[in-house]
Amino acid sequence: MLLKFKKTMILINTLFFLGYTNILHADECGVLHYLANKSNGVAVTGNTCKSIDDIALGSEFNLMPGARLWFKSQISADAKKTQGICQNRSPKSIRISVASDKLPWIKPSGLTHCSSWTDNKINCEDNTGGQNALSCVIATVDAESHPKGLEERTTSVRMRSLPTIDNPDKTDPSQNGAETEKEQIVSAMQPDVDLCRVINHTDARIKITWLVETNSRVNTVIPGADKTGSQNDADKPFIDCLTAVIKDFSYPQSSQAIWLSNQF
Repeated sequence: MLLKFKKTMILINTLFFLGYTNILHADECGVLHYLANKSNGVAVTGNTCKSIDDIALGSEFNLMPGARLWFKSQISADAKKTQGICQNRSPKSIRISVASDKLPWIKPSGLTHCSSWTDNKINCEDNTGGQNALSCVIATVDAESHPKGLEERTTSVRMRSLPTIDNPDKTDPSQNGAETEKEQIVSAMQPDVDLCRVINHTDARIKITWLVETNSRVNTVIPGADKTGSQNDADKPFIDCLTAVIKDFSYPQSSQAIWLSNQF
């Protein structure tokens, strides 16, 4: 009888411990959301969350040379999200740890020459003295990823099918509505575009044309060339960042594939 009682108490204590551990992990999970579709060259290690998009305290992002990391915070009480982007310009891999459940959340690991977080920005040198080996920028964005009403309209209103919205047929009666939808889409992208511009320290104006398929996905993105017919290599990181934003965006449905074009 005594042995049975002891076994019962051990079982209760074990279940209590496991429940406490799960609650602890739940509290630690989702501190950040990893935006894998917009990131490239990033591996996540030490994450105890069940979802690969939810990132727990103590996790690490491993950025390969040239890698770009996108992440978002939880929605705050005022319905705002904080979105961040980090760019590795070093020829070596860089580790970033999720060190806090409060802004700025992340901390570069193994880099001794980093600035302090100023205006939600940080820059680090690598061990060889290379400047801007790692840059991170954080910005507050609206919790919704679309202008109000755009998401709700996707099941009832479809984008117009035009050869290219940037060069419209002025006689097409649907053109005004199509142009308005393009403006809404570009406006919704703007917070991400601004982060791309800041992280790459550029004021360049880039024209990009892209094809939205009938499944609302984008596989074709065409950057515009300069007057000489070529692209500036210095603009490539900015273009790559814009391409990730364009491909990740959630577009309204369309009965036919549609071309969009905009100068960012």
